[in-house]
Amino acid sequence: MNKTITSMIAALGLAVSANAQELSITSTVGYESVYVFRGAELADDIFHGAVDLSYGDFYAGIWTAQPITGGQENEIDFYAGYGLAVSDLVSLDFGGTVYYYPEIGEGGDETTFEAYIGAAFDVLLSPAAYLYYDFDLEVLTLEGSIGYSVPLSDDTSFDLGGYLGYIEPDEGDGQFYAGATADVSYTFTENASGSVGIRVSDLEDGDTEFYWGASFTAGF
Repeated sequence: MNKTITSMIAALGLAVSANAQELSITSTVGYESVYVFRGAELADDIFHGAVDLSYGDFYAGIWTAQPITGGQENEIDFYAGYGLAVSDLVSLDFGGTVYYYPEIGEGGDETTFEAYIGAAFDVLLSPAAYLYYDFDLEVLTLEGSIGYSVPLSDDTSFDLGGYLGYIEPDEGDGQFYAGATADVSYTFTENASGSVGIRVSDLEDGDTEFYWGASFTAGF
């Protein structure tokens, strides 16, 4: 499977007419000057796109990274999960992701599966904590995040985020990673928005990366 940029943009034309109050579709296209995953640089720059579906508390989606220059080959991720509100302030989330690298040859990890469980808190800074385990790579990841949005106008906001994680492979040494984001977001319509901003990411045994990105999202 090779999802092209053209097909990602075409996904913005999807519409749902049946049971629209319960079933929703959101499509996103974007660009990142560096592709960083849990502190590690995987490509110099990428186009990325996603289509997400939700029905009640269930959700599923597909996300793809198409590197423009250097780094890893194309990546396609399939994910599904379930969100559960424990109280007005606490919600749980659990599910799984299949990472698919169609251009990796024989002997490589063309497909890996990762399960996750997390908790989010509807309090100041919107803290969240997630635990991930990749059964094929045998890697455990723990990540915490915070975020804060500052309204600039009725249609514009300044969004800040930060995260800290720890990666522990079954073999070898573990290491920390951290990062922060700052984006200006603009709401075009009730169902369409865009953002552009800067990012910084650091891996304990790697380099610090400074880069930028932009995205456009449309929902139905």
